[in-house]
Amino acid sequence: MASAESLRFCRVTNGVSNFYAVEQGGKVTLVDAGTPRDWTRLVSALETTGLGLDAVDCILLTHAHSDHTGFSERARTEAGVAIWLHAADEEMARGGPAQSHEGSFRPHLLSWEAYHTAIGLGINRGSRIVPIAESRRFDDGETVDVPGRPRIVHVPGHTDGSCAVLFERPGWLATGDALVTLDPLSGERGPRLMPRALTHNTAQALESLPQLSATHARTVLPGHGEIYRDGVENAVRFARAAASV
Repeated sequence: MASAESLRFCRVTNGVSNFYAVEQGGKVTLVDAGTPRDWTRLVSALETTGLGLDAVDCILLTHAHSDHTGFSERARTEAGVAIWLHAADEEMARGGPAQSHEGSFRPHLLSWEAYHTAIGLGINRGSRIVPIAESRRFDDGETVDVPGRPRIVHVPGHTDGSCAVLFERPGWLATGDALVTLDPLSGERGPRLMPRALTHNTAQALESLPQLSATHARTVLPGHGEIYRDGVENAVRFARAAASV
């Protein structure tokens, strides 16, 4: 686990999407929940730090796509974990209609990375959402009273309810899919937006980037790809450049 002051975090990945465990005083806030089969990865990650499932206080969902909501409902029903997300993504989280994507998959049909992503999600049962029966809402700017006391930053575009989660004192910003460091369809690396084929509104996603910059976070924890440690302002600058290509 990486640490800063009294907080520690670890990144857990299934090779396609990431989720994060942030620990404070023996209690854990999860940011996202990977795929259903990431349950075992969660248990293993907790065990390496001497913790069990009873340490998990909550899951804060950055958005309601199936590769990020994964084991949420299992955590709620089996471990009493509270699930939080933005109201605009609630319907999707309940198993309702998905928000549309504005781009086509056709440009990616010959991409190895696209097949790697599809196969990885299939193996981990992350291609379809497991409906979440009960959840709590957070709002833009809200400091959630959970371990780490993170602040919510609403950054719509990838989905209407996309949010970033800011742990202010150590300067960690979990961006979900509002800003990633790996395109899961093309395989391109470095800070960028998600591809149009996986995004509800790219123009809005671009308009949301200043909200990320305004956090002045030192470390970006993306939903796809490696952790970025050179500051969110630089990450946003590279993401804008990549979007203009």
